[in-house]
Amino acid sequence: MTSISEDDLDPPKGSLAPTLSGERVWLLPERALWWPATRTVFVADVHLGKAASYRALGQPVPSGTTRDNLDRLSALVDGLAAARLVVLGDLLHAAAAQQAQVLDPVHRWRERHAALVCVLIRGNHDSRAGDPPPSLRFAIEDEPWRIGPFAACHHPRRMTDAYVLAGHLHPAVTLRGRAHERQRLPCFCESDGLLILPAFGAFTGTTLEGLPAGARCHAVGGGAVWAAPSP
Repeated sequence: MTSISEDDLDPPKGSLAPTLSGERVWLLPERALWWPATRTVFVADVHLGKAASYRALGQPVPSGTTRDNLDRLSALVDGLAAARLVVLGDLLHAAAAQQAQVLDPVHRWRERHAALVCVLIRGNHDSRAGDPPPSLRFAIEDEPWRIGPFAACHHPRRMTDAYVLAGHLHPAVTLRGRAHERQRLPCFCESDGLLILPAFGAFTGTTLEGLPAGARCHAVGGGAVWAAPSP
C-alpha cells in the first residue's frame, strides 16, 4: 500500500485530528476515519439494502437510500484519493439485500472504483445477510483484523496489543438547549484503546445505550466533528 508524506497530511475541512497508537488520523464529518499515511478510509455500518429489506416486509419506508449511501461513499473515496476502504462490519443489512435491486448499483459503484482495495470485517448483519458476491471483490475478514497498530473489528472490544477501531453501536450524543430542546447527533466515541465509529448508512438510526463509561464523544453535525458532552 502506497504511503504519503507528512506534507500531504493537511486535515480535511471540519475534521478532528487525534493521534491513535502513534498514528495521525482524521475523524471526518462524513462519519468516516481517514488514515492518511496509508491512504485508508474506515467506515462502519453501511447497511446497504436496509430499506429494501423493510419494504419486502410490506413496511412503507423511503427508497433511494442505497444510491445515497453509494454516492456519499464515492464522494468520500474520490475526495481523499483513497487507495483502500475498510468497512467495519454490516455492509449489507439482511439476506433481502442479496437481490439485483440492491446489488446492481453496488456493482456499478465497484466498477467506478475498480482500483480501490476493499476489505469487509464481518459484522452480525453480514453473518445473516451472507458475504457479498465475489464479483464485488471485497476481501472478507473476521474480527479482529490487524492493520498496522490497529485491530479492525465490528464489535467494540479492548485488546492489549492493538488499538481497536469498531462500529456496531451506532453511537450518538444528545445536546440540550436552554429551552429544554434536545437534538441527537451521531458521534465518534473514544475510550482507552478503542474508537467506535458512527454508522455511515443514512437509514440506520443511533443509540445512546451501551457506550463505554467516561468515553470522549466527538459529535458530527454542521459539517464538522467537534467535542461534545460525554454520554
